[in-house]
Amino acid sequence: MLSLAILSVGLSVAGPVESPVDLAAWLDARVDAALAAKGVTPRAVVGDEIFLRRAYLELTGTIPSVSEARDFFDDTSANKRARLIRTLLEDKRFPEHYGRLWARTMAPTGNTRGPLEAWFQSEFRKNTPFDQMAKAILTAKGDATTGPAAFYQAVGNTPDRVAEAVARGFLGIRLGCAQCHNHPFTEWKQEHFWGLAAFFAGTGSTRGQVDDRPVLTITPMNSSKEYSAQFLDGTAPTFPKGRSPRAVLADWLATPENRFFTANVVGRVWRDLCGNGLVSSVDDLDSVDPEERKLILDELAAKFAASGFNMRWLVEGICLSKAYQRASAGSGEPGPGWRPVRTLSPEQVLASIDQALSLKKGRGLSLRSSQEGRALMAQLEEARGATPTDFKGGIPQALLLMNGSTITEATSLDASLTLRAVVEAPFLNESEKLETLFLAAYSRPPRPDERERLLKVVRAKPDDQDARRQAYANIFWALLNSPEFVLCP
Repeated sequence: MLSLAILSVGLSVAGPVESPVDLAAWLDARVDAALAAKGVTPRAVVGDEIFLRRAYLELTGTIPSVSEARDFFDDTSANKRARLIRTLLEDKRFPEHYGRLWARTMAPTGNTRGPLEAWFQSEFRKNTPFDQMAKAILTAKGDATTGPAAFYQAVGNTPDRVAEAVARGFLGIRLGCAQCHNHPFTEWKQEHFWGLAAFFAGTGSTRGQVDDRPVLTITPMNSSKEYSAQFLDGTAPTFPKGRSPRAVLADWLATPENRFFTANVVGRVWRDLCGNGLVSSVDDLDSVDPEERKLILDELAAKFAASGFNMRWLVEGICLSKAYQRASAGSGEPGPGWRPVRTLSPEQVLASIDQALSLKKGRGLSLRSSQEGRALMAQLEEARGATPTDFKGGIPQALLLMNGSTITEATSLDASLTLRAVVEAPFLNESEKLETLFLAAYSRPPRPDERERLLKVVRAKPDDQDARRQAYANIFWALLNSPEFVLCP
């Protein structure tokens, strides 16, 4: 069992800020060393087709367009992957995607994340340092339907719910088990949970508002015991005149010296990009063996703090690494050298359908913005996995798309601009039309066996133009309803 004292042990902040290229080299050296210690040979780096799809899905939340795929494949420069990563980090879809990820991280349940998501997106758009984002949330007040104060509405704005969300989202600690009794597996006790909750005792007295009353104690419901605000390392805070309780907490929590805050952020970013954690669990950093943290996590956290909590710097460094670009494996031992094949999230599924079919101009609005899209999202949400490695969404997603009207209607010549443009293009031969459909759905050209087999379908009735047009529609429907479409390799 770990000592609670580790919460008060500061990280040695790294020296001068490294470039993302240097960070990538450091990561590769550490990951390869960890694999070598286990006698494991690193998997090969993937080809351009997989890298392209992976980078778009994980940095923008959607697959590339046909023109984006063609431009990347036609580029013969040695540094095209690095340039693509930088381009995607500057794309407006990057902050939109990361805003959704972090809104869900901070408020994983419920349907009131919209305003919090919008705020995160605006901050990622400005590349606001992440410690500043955390402090903005911890000290927010006023209208709970906008800005960082929307966090409190999203989690329910009661001291217990806020404390649980802050501990998990910002520190990677599941403190909720200590709410009613001492934690059964770690050293957390009720006084730790309610000591953290006391910092938020004055936030929720006015409906629809986040208050900032200087309340320093809390008495849980159905209890006569009063708890005073205290940090999770057991120390009692001091409250200088003019500093609110939550501001004092923010000064302790969102700092380079707080090893749980910094490690939590880099651990979650690594898992979002690579599908597997640097340590055994991103939500249980308090139970991770210190030796496991020393392999990569703690020093990467120090480097991130030294960068000024620069999220784009961290993401770019990870994506430039060979560790990020290695091939996925169907199964493997948890650890930084294993990358699983992942099911797309519901948001990625809808965004990718929009991209592949070019529905926005054809219908006047995107699928995600339509009533049909919202209904489909609600159904897909029921199959969402708890982590990026959960596969339970794959089969339900596929069946929902195959049996629903969305893809059937959209893969008609009247609804999909992509399909219509391909079928009616006089400058494309049969093989080129087929290739365009593959690029639209899979971000890759067809393999020789696929091309040969499907061209036979197209040419089955050479004198019947309507039948040939329908053959392309049927092929596109099959591509969009295959497992490959709902997977991130």
